[in-house]
Parts: sequence; structure tokens; C-alpha cells
Amino acid sequence: MRGLHRAIILLLALVCVAQAASAFTIKTETITPASGPLEPGQQVTAHYTIDYAMLTTTGSNSGDDEEFVFHTELQNPVWKFTIYRDGVAITSFTRGGFAPKVTEFELDYGGNAELDLQFSGTVPSTTTGTVEVIKIEHVRSSNVEDTHVVTRDVVSQADVQNQLTLRENQLADLKANIDQRAADGVDVSAAQAKYTEAAQAIDSAKVAGAAQAATLLATAKTNMDEATTLLDKAWAEKDVGDAAAVISQVDELITYFKDNRSMGSDARVVAIITQRESAVQYYTTASDELGKANYAAARTKAVDAENKATEAYNDATALQKEIGEGFSFNFGSSLLYIGAGIVLVLIVVGAVFVYRKRGKWDELG
Repeated sequence: MRGLHRAIILLLALVCVAQAASAFTIKTETITPASGPLEPGQQVTAHYTIDYAMLTTTGSNSGDDEEFVFHTELQNPVWKFTIYRDGVAITSFTRGGFAPKVTEFELDYGGNAELDLQFSGTVPSTTTGTVEVIKIEHVRSSNVEDTHVVTRDVVSQADVQNQLTLRENQLADLKANIDQRAADGVDVSAAQAKYTEAAQAIDSAKVAGAAQAATLLATAKTNMDEATTLLDKAWAEKDVGDAAAVISQVDELITYFKDNRSMGSDARVVAIITQRESAVQYYTTASDELGKANYAAARTKAVDAENKATEAYNDATALQKEIGEGFSFNFGSSLLYIGAGIVLVLIVVGAVFVYRKRGKWDELG
């Protein structure tokens, strides 16, 4: 029983710790621009509604010294704070600087309290890579209990120009691959459509601002990656289909040898059948890899299947040429021969009948 009591007490303590660590909740977050990279000199605004009902302490625990600390790497930041209790604005104040604080004394209004933040700043003109738009920290007794951070990529016109050159080179390589596969008989329509979308995005990036151009170039890269995948898929599908076509031709010749020439047990036909089975094994593996989107592996196995099937086909056509067309006993030709035989028999019987008639007339004088 004492063990159970201790377990309950420990559980309650853990719950209290978890609640204490639940420093704040961001109810709404709106940042403008909403997405994509930023560019030097661009203005950024943000609006936050923060629920901190679990944050402040009162009474004998008010010495915990809790506060919010806000950070940004944007230039000329302006912070406007409004505290609400039960939906009613209690107080508002504005602060500047890169790391303003809102203390427990300012926050502690009891009830269902919320902190509303309106923020603005400018991306530094020398910044590239990433920039910290905002970081919100809840601090209790000099310890950071919880943090919320938003960072964004920053691109300059020089960055965009480098990316533009790279994407144009990639687009040219993609076009060459598409043309090559088309010459090989691959259906490149799906890849071509994605190529066209990428080309359009690159053209639009040439006349756009740095931030918008970076987004367009990212879109172009996505389209080119998809085009490459679609091209690989179509290429693999063609190779697998080509292998299947040759195997089908071999099957027709094997059927001819078995059914038309009764050569199913002939050693030469058996060897052709063995080659055909090996080709089918490669083909089955190629089809499986195609289904798994392992297009390179599918092409490799499809080429093996086609090569083995071609060997069988060449041996089969050579054997067919060696033995000649011969006599066919399939159903259609059998009817033809039977019919011809019946006609021949009727001719012979008729001739005999006429001969006998004439013999009788000669006897009668």
C-alpha cells in the first residue's frame, strides 16, 4: 500500500513538472511574407497571440522571476505588446531593440491572460544564408523553459544569378536526355511536360525580384527532378516492353516447332526453350524492379532478358530455316488436305466408273 501511495505521489509530481514546463502556447502566428526566401532590405511583419495561463506565478511563488525574452536578427525591430485578460485589453506598450523582455510584473494579471505581439523589422542588407526572424523564450529563474524560433532563408541578387545559371545548365542537360530517349523510341511526353513547366519558371525568374526568383528557381528544380524520374520510368517501361516482345516471338516459334512439326523433344528445340526460360526469369525480375520504381535495375534486367530472348529467337529462326517449312498438321491446314483428298478420291472413283461403263458397252457391241 505504501508503494502505491508513493507511486501516486510521484505521478502527481511528474504532472506538476509537466505543467510547469508548459510555459506558453502560441494560439496564432502570422508572418508576412508567409513563405519562401527573403531578400536583403525586405520588410518582415509578424503577429502573435500567446496564451501564457501556465506561465506566471503569484503569491508566495512570485519570486520565481518569470519573463518572456524576444530576439530577432532583423534590423530596426519594433515590438508592440498588448495584454488581454478574458478577452479585454488591459495594457499596451511598445519596445525596440534586438532582445526586449516582458517581465512577470507586467504579465501577471491573473485569469485567462493572453499576450498579443505586433512585430516588424528589416532584413539586413549584408545577410545571406539564413536569418532569425524571431525567437520567443520563456525564462524562469534564469533558466530557459521553452523556446519558439522562426528562421528564413535570405537570397541576394548575386545568389539568384548563380542559381539561374545552374538551373539553365541543368535544363539543357535534361533537354538533351529527353531528345536522346525520344530518338530511342521512348514515350517522353510526361517528362516533356515537366520540362516545359521548368523552362517557364526559369524564364519568369529572369525578370523577378530576388526572393520571388529564388522561389521560381526552386520550383524549376522540382519540375526537373520530376521530369528526370518520369523519363527514367518511361525508359525502363520501354526496355521491359521490348524484352516482352522478343519473348513473345520466341514463344510463337516454339509453338510452331511443337505443334506444327512435332519437335517438342528435339534437342535443338529443348535448348531454345531453356534459353527462353532464362529470358523470362530476367524479365520477371525487371518487371518487379519496375513496380518498385527501381528504374535503373529494371532496365539492366530488361536488357539481359532481351539479349537472352534474342539468342533464343536467332537459334529458332536458324532452325526453322534449316528444316524448311515442311508439312503442317495444324487444324486449318488439315481440313484443306482432307478436302483435297476427298476430291482426288472422287475423281478416281468417277474415272473407274466411266471406264467400267465403256467396257460394258463394248461387250454389248
